[in-house]
Amino acid sequence: MRVLVIGLGAFGFWFSRTMKEMGHEVIVVERDEALVDRHAEWVTRAVAGDATDPALLERVGAGVDAAVIATGEDLSTTILVTMALRDLGVKEIYAKARSVNAVRALDRVGVTEAVFPERDAGVRLAHSIISREVLDYTPLGEGFSMQEITVPESWTGRSLVELGPRERMGLQVVAVRDALTGELSLPPDPAARLKPSDSLLVAGRDEELEKLSPGDG
Repeated sequence: MRVLVIGLGAFGFWFSRTMKEMGHEVIVVERDEALVDRHAEWVTRAVAGDATDPALLERVGAGVDAAVIATGEDLSTTILVTMALRDLGVKEIYAKARSVNAVRALDRVGVTEAVFPERDAGVRLAHSIISREVLDYTPLGEGFSMQEITVPESWTGRSLVELGPRERMGLQVVAVRDALTGELSLPPDPAARLKPSDSLLVAGRDEELEKLSPGDG
C-alpha cells in the first residue's frame, strides 16, 4: 500500500512509522525541515514543503492509495489539503480533528474518516479504568462498540457453540487471542474451549458488553 501523510507531529510520526514497519510505502510532507531530518529514517520518503501547494502534492502524491492529514491544528488548512487531494483523485482521505465541530466540518467536505485521537484515547482509558476486564475499546456507533475483554470466569472451559453469545446476548465474538502465545484466531473456532489466558474481541451493544464481568455466564 502507498500512503501519503501530511504532518510529522506525534500522531503523524507514529502512524507513519507503524505503516512503514508493516511493510507499506509511506511518503510524508512536513513544513518543518528539522522534523523531516529527524524522522526521515522512519519513512520511505520525507519532503519538506507546504501541503496546501497543489503542485507539491501532485509531485509527491500521485498514485497513492490513501492519504492521512495528520496536522489538525488549523481546520482551514486541513480543508484546503483535502480539496487538493480530491482534485488529485485520492479516494481514501483520513484527517485528524481537534474538536467535534471539526469532525462535522471534515465529514461535510468528504473525508473518508475524521479522526479525533484525544477523544478516542480518553474514551478507551475511561472504559479500561472502569472495568479492568476491558483491554481495549473501539466505539462503532451510538451505543455500540468493539471491545477486547478477558474471558469471563464462567466461560472458561466452554466453547462459543455452548455459550451462544450471539443468540443469547446479540454479541459477536470476532476473534480469540491467547495472551501466552500471542496466537490470534480470526475467525475463532466455535468448538474450541476457551482458556483463562484467552482474551476475546467482541462487538455488540455496550449494555450487553457491560454484563460480561468475570462472574457472569
